[in-house]
Amino acid sequence: MIRLHRMAAVALALAAAQGAAQAAIAPDAAQELARKSGLWTQLDSLLPQVRAGMDAGLQRSPGQASPAQRAKMLDCAQSSFAGEALRTTALDAIVGTLQPQDVAPLLAWYDSPLGRKIATIEATSSQQTPDPQERLRRGAEALAGATAGRRASLEAIVGETHSVDLMADTLMGMALAVQQGLASVDPAASGASMGELRSSIGGRRPQLVAHFAKISMPAYAFTYFTLGDDELRQYADYLGTPPAMAFSDATTRGVARSLTAGSVALGRCLKAADAPKAP
Repeated sequence: MIRLHRMAAVALALAAAQGAAQAAIAPDAAQELARKSGLWTQLDSLLPQVRAGMDAGLQRSPGQASPAQRAKMLDCAQSSFAGEALRTTALDAIVGTLQPQDVAPLLAWYDSPLGRKIATIEATSSQQTPDPQERLRRGAEALAGATAGRRASLEAIVGETHSVDLMADTLMGMALAVQQGLASVDPAASGASMGELRSSIGGRRPQLVAHFAKISMPAYAFTYFTLGDDELRQYADYLGTPPAMAFSDATTRGVARSLTAGSVALGRCLKAADAPKAP
């Protein structure tokens, strides 16, 4: 009897797994959603941030790394965090999270005039005002004069997009990559193993979450400043729909997994570069 129950449980698990596989969306659809949503642009922005962090670390300790070591570190960062290298991991997260019925409403949004307008705003707002402190200052001014309805829409957008957690986890992932790179040219610089570095960086997460929770509203008030109150409300309403919520979960998971994959690839590249060459 017990064996029959076990066999039934196995059959049920196999059926569930088969159903999940059938429910996954096509990679082409996931590619289209990632492109239209701006996810590819977001992943493309990670490499210059990682390289900038490594450069800043090297400048704080001039003379610690030889030109060859510096070139090796930056080359490994280039190959590990290039947008193309991260896309496969992010794509898998989208394919594995969304259901086939989610695709049509998501594409309808991104193909709509408002959806295209918002995607453009999200991609270009920081380029128009590069200084983050100036963006926050302007955002705080906009927020101070916002109606109650507009503030409610902004709060909903921050929540539905998981922005606070995403920003904190992204910064932690990039910090780990930078520390990996710096430790490769000066192992004594960190004085800790990679496991200890991960634990140390992870321990800062509550402070990072608190920081991003504080600045997220003015940051979003700046980003969406050109949207009218009704447009902002429509965006918040859209983000609260099941397909949009599933897509937000998928992209959050995709960015986190991509950062992890980039960090793993960076470690392997640095080790391979240090390995003795065969005669």
